[in-house]
Amino acid sequence: MSCNGCRVLRKGCNENCILRQSLQGIESPQAQSNATVFVAKFFGRAGLMSFLSAVPTPNVLSLLFEACGRTVNPVNGAVGLLGTGNWNVCQAAVETVLRGGVLRPIQEFSGEYPAEESDDIDFFVSRDLHVARQKPAGRRSRSPPYAGISWLLPVTGAGEFC
Repeated sequence: MSCNGCRVLRKGCNENCILRQSLQGIESPQAQSNATVFVAKFFGRAGLMSFLSAVPTPNVLSLLFEACGRTVNPVNGAVGLLGTGNWNVCQAAVETVLRGGVLRPIQEFSGEYPAEESDDIDFFVSRDLHVARQKPAGRRSRSPPYAGISWLLPVTGAGEFC
């Protein structure tokens, strides 16, 4: 019988399944499925399996905490939340994922500012920044293909390599 992680990822499962061993710390089958889907979306299915096979005691929870921390705080991740004393935000994000909720970056941690604050610096931005420049009409002059890069061509002379 396949484990909840393999069932959600639609892959074959056996008695020595890495996902089965690592999902034992999560109680409910639905929470196991939610955690597997979230971590697989964040790291990719192949990345998840390679991470779990690379460690001696595989644990999806550590990957889940990192994925949730990186989603909520894209700049510093779970370590940044721990270092700034906001570990409760990461724990709440993990609980949200285990219940099947959706996470979004928290504006305070993402480095983005609301529109009201950024309106004051609009005069620094060039208005024609995203306008494509048109080439002047007329005849194009033909230059040799390597006209401006003569310094790239080999120099032959006494004592120099060609």
